[in-house]
Amino acid sequence: MTEVTRTKRTLVSEGPVETTTTRKTTTYSSSGGYEGDDLSSLYKSSMSPRTTVITRSAYGSAPRGGSGYNMERSVSYGYNYGAAPAGAYSSVVGVGVNQVKGNRAQEKKDMQDLNERLAGYIEKVRFLEAQNRKLASELEQLKTKWGKATADIKAMYQKELDEARKLLDNSEKEKAALQIKVSTLEQSIEELRQKYAEALQLHESDKETIDRQNQQLSDYEAELGLLRRRVGSLEDDKARDKKEIKRLTDALNKARIDLDNETLNHIDAENRRQTLEEELEFLKAIHEQECKELACLAYRDPTQENREFWKNEMAQCLREIQEAYDEKVNSIRGEMETFYNLKVSEFKTGSAKQGMEAQHSKEESKRLRSTTQELRARVADLEIRNAQLEKELELLRREYEEKQREWEIEGNELKSELVKLRAEMEGMLKELQDIMDIKLSLELEIAAYRKLLEGEENRGGLKTLVESFMVSGGGGGGGGGYSSSSGYSQSIGYGEGDDDDDMKVSQVVKGEMSAKTTYQRSAKGPVSISECSPDGKYVALENTGKKDEPLDGWFIKRYLEDTKKEIKFTFPKGAVISSRPGQKAIKVWARGSRPAGSDDFEMQDNNTFGVGANIKTTLHNVNGEEKATHQQRTLYTS
Repeated sequence: MTEVTRTKRTLVSEGPVETTTTRKTTTYSSSGGYEGDDLSSLYKSSMSPRTTVITRSAYGSAPRGGSGYNMERSVSYGYNYGAAPAGAYSSVVGVGVNQVKGNRAQEKKDMQDLNERLAGYIEKVRFLEAQNRKLASELEQLKTKWGKATADIKAMYQKELDEARKLLDNSEKEKAALQIKVSTLEQSIEELRQKYAEALQLHESDKETIDRQNQQLSDYEAELGLLRRRVGSLEDDKARDKKEIKRLTDALNKARIDLDNETLNHIDAENRRQTLEEELEFLKAIHEQECKELACLAYRDPTQENREFWKNEMAQCLREIQEAYDEKVNSIRGEMETFYNLKVSEFKTGSAKQGMEAQHSKEESKRLRSTTQELRARVADLEIRNAQLEKELELLRREYEEKQREWEIEGNELKSELVKLRAEMEGMLKELQDIMDIKLSLELEIAAYRKLLEGEENRGGLKTLVESFMVSGGGGGGGGGYSSSSGYSQSIGYGEGDDDDDMKVSQVVKGEMSAKTTYQRSAKGPVSISECSPDGKYVALENTGKKDEPLDGWFIKRYLEDTKKEIKFTFPKGAVISSRPGQKAIKVWARGSRPAGSDDFEMQDNNTFGVGANIKTTLHNVNGEEKATHQQRTLYTS
């Protein structure tokens, strides 16, 4: 049995030390005085795998012991050129000589130690050479004994060789299968890399699309602001046109009154035509306004606003993370460049401080390594955070798509409901028109019969019957924001045969009904109530001053005298009415009445400000003081 141990050592001044030890063991067994058959019957396989031990170890410094030593030499020099007393220089020279002697003695001692170590190494080498010569002689003896029983040994090991070849073939087959599997996995990895590259490209294209859409959004917002200013100017033109129409209407009413005095028949025709036209215009205006409101409600799609909101939020979060990461990396890069530039300049300027600077550089390198490890850990944390945010973004995208589908379904349901409500409204309007026609005809007939009864006092039974009919069926109608009149003319003739006297009665009857509405405004400051919608949809305020007026805490109070009902709206915090041209007027809309795209205020408590004949609207400040009033009075005459 022979055991050979080979050791390879690598000694480095600083850093890890790697030691590799290979141990090879070979066992021989022999027996004298055996024959071939007996050998095959008595032979027992002792084949075993070769033992290889590889040991690696790392040390922070050079190994201790006889293979290494440390040598330290300190030399100090001092210079002093100042004025010294007599005899001082001789003392200085003595001190220097003693110092040199001590250094030389120390060096001599170190050299003696080194010589002793060298002598020990030489003795060890001679011992190893003698041992190698002995082992070589033993190896020669073993070689002379080999080759005598080759055929028997071959027969002994043939079976094991066959098994080893079979095992090798199986290993080759497994290796081929594993190579095929490895190639398949490499192809899969390549496909995954391509997919990852495609995903990165899609991500970059999505970023570009988001930036482009943000730019488009800013352009649309600028265009929207321009359109709002144009709408404000058109609203002012509309208000002026309304005032002009009102003035012309008053002049037309005066002309009609003058014309009524000239001809009765022409007045009847004009009144009938005016009644039908005003009623038609009123119904048409109501119908158009409701159609506009329903169309605005039907075509108002908030999906685009929500989509842009989530896109902006997600893009802002990603930009903030990227900016923080870039800023940290740039600061670290700047610090390291500054530090290394400073160190290079210091190395160039002086060599006397090289040892101290080297030590400091080592410490600084350790510090920078620790800092780099910390930064890598932070980068890993930031990457994990980025992955989490991307997952959250994907979840929010899916949730947004689900919400969008729900909103589309709800929008379709609302559109179908809108069509149904529009059909019902048309039916109700038609029914209302029929009822108003019937009411008007009944009022005309009642007026005609009243005139006949006043001329025929002796027909008391018929008069009582008509009066009872008036009491039970004549209570209809309501308030409105327009004037109406009606006329009816009838000629009746009949005869009686008492005492052979004939009598003919011819009578003309005219009935008329009108409503007159007056408005009265007052203000105790630059802010006034400019308009109140007759249908209770909005209240408009106007700033006549030269500076912006804050409305924080102000409130509008609207009192309906007919129903004794009071409606109140309080302005939110930060509300301001501007003094710039085109923006001096604001409106407060009832719930559900504000047009799409308008930035005016909206009352959330009530869907109307109320309608009636006598209404008083007031504006109060934070302290409850009345700053503006708007009074509406409607008088009905027949």
